[in-house]
Amino acid sequence: MATALDTLCTQAYGAGNIKKFGVLLQSALLGMALTLIPVSLLNWFSADILKILGQEPALADLTGGFVRVMLVGYPALYAFEVLKKLVQAESVTFPMAVLTGLGNVLHISLGYYLSQHTSLGYLGPAVALSLLEVAVFGGMLGYLLWWNPMHVAWCVEWGWPAAWSHVSQVFRFGVPGMLMMLIEWGAIEILTLVAGILPNHILTIGVNSILSSTLNLWYMPYFGLSVAATIRMGNLLGANKPEKAKRVMSLTLRLSFAFALVTASLLLLLSPILPRLVVNDVDIVARGSTALWFIAPLHIIDALNAACQGCFRAMGKQDVASGVNAAAFYLVGVPVAVLFGLYFKWSVEGLWSGFTLGSLSANFIYQFLLSRVDWAVVAQDAVDRE
Repeated sequence: MATALDTLCTQAYGAGNIKKFGVLLQSALLGMALTLIPVSLLNWFSADILKILGQEPALADLTGGFVRVMLVGYPALYAFEVLKKLVQAESVTFPMAVLTGLGNVLHISLGYYLSQHTSLGYLGPAVALSLLEVAVFGGMLGYLLWWNPMHVAWCVEWGWPAAWSHVSQVFRFGVPGMLMMLIEWGAIEILTLVAGILPNHILTIGVNSILSSTLNLWYMPYFGLSVAATIRMGNLLGANKPEKAKRVMSLTLRLSFAFALVTASLLLLLSPILPRLVVNDVDIVARGSTALWFIAPLHIIDALNAACQGCFRAMGKQDVASGVNAAAFYLVGVPVAVLFGLYFKWSVEGLWSGFTLGSLSANFIYQFLLSRVDWAVVAQDAVDRE
């Protein structure tokens, strides 16, 4: 939901309307609070949902307990995401990098201690994550209140009329932005569920964990590049500079492709080592080292898709991107993955090969749509919104 601010805040800042941030802050917090209710219910009953989906009851109960503990930190996480978007719109990113970097150190060290040296056991990392989210939110408040009081220029005047005034826009851009990510993440979770019903499911689940963890880690630099593109393009569109926004898009796509070739090569070079960072089972490590070769093409496509999605967020076209994801992953990616993995019995490697075709389909459509954008019209829409 906070992705709505990728559009609203960056364009407002580009237009010089920074006072609008005070209203957007309240509307975003209210909108996020409304979404927290169904999210909390889904997470609270996640064990029952997993059992309905055919997962092993004992494993579902463990997962449900873990997720319930994580719920404690959700309000702080939501509030942090809103503040982060407002600060990022002004091209201030270093404080978030420091906060999340220190937070990850806290999470890893505290998670290890709580899981290995207390009675919490496997719940330790969940407790650590909740504490991390509260700590990072507190750090963000401290930064804004004492280190860089940039919020003063936002002209925040708390009140229900201000909070409700832009909730519709938060949902208009936030819901498609949320779906844009959830559709792809949901497709990946379907692969995880299918991996659990493949022959020798303990092995395939372990290998699938290696592949998904590696993809997530390798994706992070391109997510950052996508955010940078969103900020810069949004600022330029709000300032009614469409040609410069178009050049930023082209540069982002080229950089993403060039860097992805390098990181994909690094992925292949490190394939014998990476599985050992996730699991210690000899058979899973050996199979995972080979399976990593199947996701190198997907990594390159993911990098390009991240760049494209950043461009759509800057333009306020999250609905278009979410529609592309839905068609690509649920009409191509998941069906072909199931076909390769189950019907052709290509196991977990087949699942990810099929998913790659879905991601490739999305990229083809993204590139086609971006090539046909009327940048003058998009920039005028941003100006009119202010």
